[in-house]
Amino acid sequence: MDMQEYAHEFAEHWYSLPTPMQAAGGSWIVRAGHNKAKPHYVVGPKSIQQYGFHLIQSGKVQVTSGGVTVELVESDAFCLFPGKSYMYQAIPDCSEELHMVWLALDGPQVTFLLLEVGLTDASFHLRQALDHRVWATIRQFIQYFQKGKLDSMREQSLLFELLWRIKQNTDIQQAMPQRHWVAEVKPYMELHCTENIKIDDIARYMGVHRSHLYTAFMKEFDCSPMQYLQRLRLEKGSQLLKKTDLSVTEIALSLGYPDLFSFTRAFTKLYGISPKGYRG
Repeated sequence: MDMQEYAHEFAEHWYSLPTPMQAAGGSWIVRAGHNKAKPHYVVGPKSIQQYGFHLIQSGKVQVTSGGVTVELVESDAFCLFPGKSYMYQAIPDCSEELHMVWLALDGPQVTFLLLEVGLTDASFHLRQALDHRVWATIRQFIQYFQKGKLDSMREQSLLFELLWRIKQNTDIQQAMPQRHWVAEVKPYMELHCTENIKIDDIARYMGVHRSHLYTAFMKEFDCSPMQYLQRLRLEKGSQLLKKTDLSVTEIALSLGYPDLFSFTRAFTKLYGISPKGYRG
């Protein structure tokens, strides 16, 4: 399909509606398009209720959002955030015409996806973030929409691939709030405590030596990683004993213990009573 001519541009637009899968996932594309701007191309001032993610293929554009004005060029990108007044326009003295691709995104997950690539409402643009791999994904997006046979899983995979490729080209360390790795240990153990993980597995995931993990965890939480892991398993075991009809052997194996004896010994040591006695 050829681009249609409008007052300030030649453009092609596509519109979408989220499927239940996309809505449950928390991010979806509302509309998409690409354009070639005429010399006096201006959009706004106005605001939208979605996230307008714009990728600059050629030319120069001046973007104003939140009282900040920037000039962006080929391979840059910018995002317009919901409810925030913005305006952008082609820079007329540029030798190349402005050509952009855009995706309007919505959903509660979008803020976090954009943060992954370093975009916030206070820092709404990226410089030189679009390389040939990004543009290859964008071409797939355009081909996908032009075919008109929408597939929500393909659409989501392209969206995540696009953002992942952009992330490879951006330095997001300042945009991302940093947490010390020790803060991630407890959630990691809480998620995987029934899967027979070992302390070496946790240290490897955190990228630290086992002894460093032990020292840092003890200092932060006043118990060893193994003690905390053991307590998590046994607390889950106590809940299963009280709230289910699973046999003690089934509970032991479900918690990651190799056999009934290991579970019974650990449980009795912590609670002062055997699993069968605890169940009553």
